[in-house]
Amino acid sequence: MYKFLIRPILFCFSPENIHNFVFFILKITSKIPYISNFLKFFFHIKDKKLEKEIMGIKFPNPVGLAAGLDKDAEAFDILSHLGFGFIEIGTLTPKAQDGNQKPRCFRLKNDKALINRMGFNNLGIEKAIKNLKNKKSNLIVGGNIGKNKVTKNEDAIKDYIFSFEKLFDFVDYFVINISSPNTPNLRKLQSKEPLENLLSEIQKRNLKKSKPKPILLKISPDLSFPEIDD
Repeated sequence: MYKFLIRPILFCFSPENIHNFVFFILKITSKIPYISNFLKFFFHIKDKKLEKEIMGIKFPNPVGLAAGLDKDAEAFDILSHLGFGFIEIGTLTPKAQDGNQKPRCFRLKNDKALINRMGFNNLGIEKAIKNLKNKKSNLIVGGNIGKNKVTKNEDAIKDYIFSFEKLFDFVDYFVINISSPNTPNLRKLQSKEPLENLLSEIQKRNLKKSKPKPILLKISPDLSFPEIDD
């Protein structure tokens, strides 16, 4: 039914418009009584064999939803009922930003794939926190953070620290995103000295907390092995 009826209809519209439409439907659906029980019955599997303890966090299963889909923490609760062991929100920036000009998401039909160059479009850290405050589940949430497009590299640390401090009480772990090719000069932060400064400043604040959070680093897949070693 999906392949022969639903997908041809969806493919009449741009992938970004369909993404927004599906999220609108998810948010409406989440308000229907007992819908969470219905979804859990079909998609939620609880088994000790699937549990993984990593970084001091006990994940119910190893399958998570990557950042980039629920950027602004709008639908993480209902998405959690689809069986994910964790969901990563973001990439979030201190201030809201539109991202790159449209079109910026493209279907590769023959490859059954998508290419996107969204450019860290999001509603800002405060909007995500407002949504996270309404969390109804015990879902493990990761916070993926980046810098605003207009922020110069020499001031990038301020953006990351701001988001880290703001988001700290609402997520279970952090991902420092320096991998996007769509934010000007962002990948320059992957060089040894700026990266060392960035991570040490964040970890300095992390270790002052009563319960520090795990911090992960998202790097470009295009780095050479010497660059990775560095």
